[in-house]
Amino acid sequence: MTKFLSLILFLLIFTKLPLYAGQNSWGIIEKCQKATQNLNYKGVYISQHGHELKSVEIIHMLHGSEEYTRINLLDGNADEVSSQGKNIMIYHRHDNDVVIQSGPSNKRDQQQLFPAIFPSDITEIKKYYLLSSGMSEKVAGRMTQRVNLIPKDNFRYTYNFWLDQETSLPLKMIISNLEKNVLEQSTFNKIQFNTVKNLDWFTPTSDKLRKNYIDENITKKINLNRFWKVQNIPPGFKEVNFMVSKMPGMNMVGNHAVYSDGLSYISLFIQPVRRGQKPKEGDLSFNATNVSARYHKGYQIMAVGSVPFKAVRSLIDSVEF
Repeated sequence: MTKFLSLILFLLIFTKLPLYAGQNSWGIIEKCQKATQNLNYKGVYISQHGHELKSVEIIHMLHGSEEYTRINLLDGNADEVSSQGKNIMIYHRHDNDVVIQSGPSNKRDQQQLFPAIFPSDITEIKKYYLLSSGMSEKVAGRMTQRVNLIPKDNFRYTYNFWLDQETSLPLKMIISNLEKNVLEQSTFNKIQFNTVKNLDWFTPTSDKLRKNYIDENITKKINLNRFWKVQNIPPGFKEVNFMVSKMPGMNMVGNHAVYSDGLSYISLFIQPVRRGQKPKEGDLSFNATNVSARYHKGYQIMAVGSVPFKAVRSLIDSVEF
């Protein structure tokens, strides 16, 4: 009997057990979301999408009541993303362009880039994901607590986070599909807290280049009247942005809507097809990103997102006009 009790005690202490089962347990996610807003930090993380690896430098600072962030891609064309509050500037070094965005929904367009992955309101996430925990382990030399968000249906993927035990900031994230295959992951290999003291770093390194400025807010003002509707949006997803843009060489506009459940995102494109151009139909997969397309009454309807095929197919099949 003594050996049996010892075995039970060992299992209770050392095996992986879900620590967060009740409604109040979501407080760990709320702390994580606040940490991504309020902490001053600088670090480098490795982002992997399929077989593609990129090194990313990120600097974040809360100055007064406004957030400042600069994300610098260290590989390839070394693009940069700078955000100040609701305003975002994307620097494309390859084509020498700067894309300017502003407004409350644009951070949703950027799909809450790691580590600021959570929205300010996690109410919808609670409805469609189960919360559990895993083993503590070191990431970037710091102890973390693993937290898992497991979907309740097959319209979204599983999200695994390793949260810094001291600050609650996500130091590692893995997105996996229903078959538990890793689709995307981001992991800090170096991070420092409270070393950012002023805003000298906020000026982009590419700012001295000759650039073409493109204000996306102008294109959004083009005739926002819709001629279409979506009958059955995948459960939990809501429209978080909508814009139109003039099609090159055509006196017509294309529509772009973004839907999200707070973690996952789907972009819906509805664009006129030029005469003589063959529309795309069917499904296609790029690493974690799935694409589904169909043709309807002269328009190409396409959904793109880091979600299962069921979600993108459901969205395009329910578009009517």
